Amino acid sequence: MKRTKRTQTALAAMMLVASICFASQAFAWGSATHAYICDHLGAQGPLKNLNELYGGMAPDVFNYLFTDNTLRETLYGATHYSNFLDVWKSSRTPIGKALALGFISHNGLWGADGTAHGVPYNNPDGYVIGKAIAMRFKYGPFFPDGGKIDPNDLTFWLNVELYHNAVESAVDILICRHDRALGGKISAAALARSPEFPAMLVKTYRSLAPENLIRGTESDFRRNLVAYGFALMQPQDKAVEDIASQLASMAGAFLAMYGIDPTGLGDLDTLAFNIISLALEECEGDYLDAVNGTIERVSSALKSNHISD
Repeated sequence: MKRTKRTQTALAAMMLVASICFASQAFAWGSATHAYICDHLGAQGPLKNLNELYGGMAPDVFNYLFTDNTLRETLYGATHYSNFLDVWKSSRTPIGKALALGFISHNGLWGADGTAHGVPYNNPDGYVIGKAIAMRFKYGPFFPDGGKIDPNDLTFWLNVELYHNAVESAVDILICRHDRALGGKISAAALARSPEFPAMLVKTYRSLAPENLIRGTESDFRRNLVAYGFALMQPQDKAVEDIASQLASMAGAFLAMYGIDPTGLGDLDTLAFNIISLALEECEGDYLDAVNGTIERVSSALKSNHISD
């Protein structure tokens, strides 16, 4: 698959901010789609809206703790499935309520991730998981697995997970092509994030992780979102290239965590570029209907749970 060069366009100020704030950790996966969803949930006023967008992206804050998989899985379960509603209880201001509403909107039970991942997690009825499984069978595995949907076959699901993240990256790129302002909003949301938010996280999750880890991880996540927004503001080919490079870094660490040597897959940057490009083709025709349907579902569920900013 050939890479083409196009004229790079971005706001000069955002380029400067991104160059200052860029960190070596990976970009967030799927953050633009969560930001787009929150941008359509109805926060009033620009500062509240930006904080709602940040809150909507923030449940993935602990997803990259690859050095401690047990803690990573514990925090993922807490932020996405068990006590995500406690973030609402920890908010004290109108901006805090906007952050908390966005955070809750992300959850995997009745929130945006429920549509993407299915309920329970890895249900093929979820848009992202369904696409990832279909791509596993259409394009083949990255390393040998059992060749069928088997809940006990770890290697099958690791193959699906790699396609899963390519699908999320592709939908982020597509949604930013649909909404040209979204990349800038992501960077602005990270820069505008209220200092109230780290304290909300600490209050909610300090029984599971040390305060310094929570605050440090959130700070890294915030800086990375500034860079991610900038990447998504670029022409599509350049965005795919930059996001693929970050996805490759994450894939290497992720597979190593499960004892798989990533060097056997060849050049991970090229591999990631190619599978994101394939995912763009697979998702282009129906991603927007899935996202708009998610907005309707999440909006209704927030009202049912009496969550409003």
